[in-house]
This record gives sequence, structure tokens and C-alpha cells, in this order.
Amino acid sequence: MRALAALAFAGLAACGPALPEPEEREHPMGDPRAAMEGRIVEEFPEPANPWPETIRGDWRLAGIDGEPFEADYGVAIHIGQDRIEFDNCQQIAWNYTHKAEKVTTRRTPAITIDIKPKPLPCAAPLEPEIASMVAAIDAASEVRRTPENGIQLSGGSHSVTLFSQ
Repeated sequence: MRALAALAFAGLAACGPALPEPEEREHPMGDPRAAMEGRIVEEFPEPANPWPETIRGDWRLAGIDGEPFEADYGVAIHIGQDRIEFDNCQQIAWNYTHKAEKVTTRRTPAITIDIKPKPLPCAAPLEPEIASMVAAIDAASEVRRTPENGIQLSGGSHSVTLFSQ
């Protein structure tokens, strides 16, 4: 009996007018190259407040020094109340302060990394892209919101673009 009622409702629904398909726009989070090349600024204008109130959160690396980060692996970056971390056996992490458009970073001793479980220390070299990311975070002195609602840490002619995870 229930099956018959379900079939009847399905039949009535099939007789109604079809709903139009919603227009799909590609969101910039799905196309970091478009974001880095500025092709989507028209759709996502510069925010009224160009610096974020907070940079806390879980982010993914989207760009380094103005170029999209395009590797066969991703890099997750966690920014907590006063620390920036990413999973690495070199145990690189930073303490930071942030106010308006200003940010300061300084390396923190490896023992303070909050990531659980703590990675075992290693002497393996960083991938060139990750070394560039580390250099950019080391030099960061400014933070700005991107038109795609990401953040960009920059300073010393280096920058890192992060999108929310």
C-alpha cells in the first residue's frame, strides 16, 4: 500500500512543470589560477575592508609569490590564536601577532607545535614550493583579504595566498 502511494506521488510530480536548472558559476576557490591571474575580480570585487578581522582558521595553500600553487599534493595551514602551523617533519611553526593590515611572524621552537600527533623530526629538505612558502611566512608583515575571500600574507617581496578549507 505504501509503495502504491509513493508511486502515485512520483507520477504526480512527473506531470508538473520542470524547474529550470540553476545557472552554475565557477567559484574562485575551485580555480586558483583564475584567482591569481585576476580573471574573476569583476564577479568578486575588492572587499570594503581589505584586511581581515582575524586570520584564524584552517586554510589551504593557493599561491606563492603571485603564482598559483599547483602541485600533486595539498598543503593545509592551521592558524590558531597566536600560532601558524603546517604538517612537516622539520617542525617549522611560527608565533604571530595580527592587527588590522599588520602581521608579524617569528619562528617558534619546534617542541611547541600543536599538531597531533607530533611528527618525528627529520632532516629531509623541503620541496622548493614549500621552502618558498616558508620564506614568505617568515617575511610576512602585511595581511589582506583577497577578492575571493581568501587571505594574502606578504612582505619582503614574498607572498602566500590562502583559501579557507
